[in-house]
Amino acid sequence: VHVMFTLAGLVIGSFLNTVIVRVPAKEPLMAGKSRCPLCDAQIPLRDNIPLVSFVLLRARCRSCRGTIPFAYPLVELVNVAVWYLALWRFGWTWEMAAFAVLFSVLLALSVIDLELYILPNRITYPSILLSLAVIPMLAYGGADRPTMAIRNALVGGFGFAGFLLVTLILYELIVRKEGMGIGDVKLAMLLGLWIGFLDPVLVLYALVAACVLGVVVGVVVLLARRASLIEQ
Repeated sequence: VHVMFTLAGLVIGSFLNTVIVRVPAKEPLMAGKSRCPLCDAQIPLRDNIPLVSFVLLRARCRSCRGTIPFAYPLVELVNVAVWYLALWRFGWTWEMAAFAVLFSVLLALSVIDLELYILPNRITYPSILLSLAVIPMLAYGGADRPTMAIRNALVGGFGFAGFLLVTLILYELIVRKEGMGIGDVKLAMLLGLWIGFLDPVLVLYALVAACVLGVVVGVVVLLARRASLIEQ
């Protein structure tokens, strides 16, 4: 069972690489076979086996011998890791399956955000809508107090998103500079729904963690900019 679970995680991780490349480019996800980003040659099935092909090809394209970014197998491995995290937390349950999917979505969004500083609506909107449909089913399928579980999820989602939205508006009014984007608010909605479903108190912890992380990242960026100005 664990072998199949791992293989499924690798396959979905490989699909996430397609999502990461095609969604920001506004390309169809099922637009034929994958292509090498360097020489545009079609990648045959034997060279598209998750993780295995990367190792056998020694991180090089068969056609142009260009270097295959290590990010591709890394996404596949991280996806397997977060799936096992969901399995460790929830066991073989429907909650585990739901959170495994959530973690995969968050992984794709994280990589896209790191590379392009965007959170595509093509991912966030369907994820939120699907969550609003799945959470009640999970609640009535196993929660002791399903109505309260659903309410906690909604409070978590709208509370987290609302807090970030107010923060964003105040920041732009006071500092008169663009801060985080509205995509972060949508991501907060998605996270808040699932965190609230687990325990609404965790939403408060998530808010604190987000604030601390924001301060740390801001300080690092500020110091990097000052160092760059000094060098110039």
